[in-house]
Amino acid sequence: MDVEHATEGSSAVDRRLRTAFAVLGVVALLAGLAALVLPHATLIAVAWVFGVYLVVAGATLLVRAFSAGPTSSWRRIGLVVVGVLIVVGGVFALFHPPVGIRWLSLTIGFTWLLEGITLLYAPTTGNRALAVVGAVLSFLSGLLLINLPYLGAVFAVAAVSSVLIVSGIVQLVVAISWNRVGDDEDDAEADPDRDAPTV
Repeated sequence: MDVEHATEGSSAVDRRLRTAFAVLGVVALLAGLAALVLPHATLIAVAWVFGVYLVVAGATLLVRAFSAGPTSSWRRIGLVVVGVLIVVGGVFALFHPPVGIRWLSLTIGFTWLLEGITLLYAPTTGNRALAVVGAVLSFLSGLLLINLPYLGAVFAVAAVSSVLIVSGIVQLVVAISWNRVGDDEDDAEADPDRDAPTV
């Protein structure tokens, strides 16, 4: 009796997991296709997310400035100034998405520039030639993104949408093939002599 209840519970969990995989796969696939078909809307959504992130990050700095224990007044003033600037930048990105996209692209571009410089001058224990190639690629990518920020944003949307589409397809395949794997295992348990070698 307990074995039957365990089997029924297991198959109910399997159905829920399969349904979850199928729903996630469909959502990821549709989001990836929407990002490819509507790149402008996707860029605006990315700018809004970036703006919300900046507002939250700036508010966190402001909270830290006023809730910190006894700290120097210069540190508190610095936290307040940086927090206010970040909140203002986030609000600006929320209400002017194209500017937010540009700032996001510039931030990534400058990050890649700094990464390239760091890789070039960092001590390496491995292959120095690979480190130099990585540094040059990072530096050139940063320069390209700084000079053509919208091109970088479009490439980012294409990359994200491709990942979403592939992820959606994989999850749908897992959801569809979920029962087949379980059925094969049930058949093997029901007929243990099926795969036994014959003498």
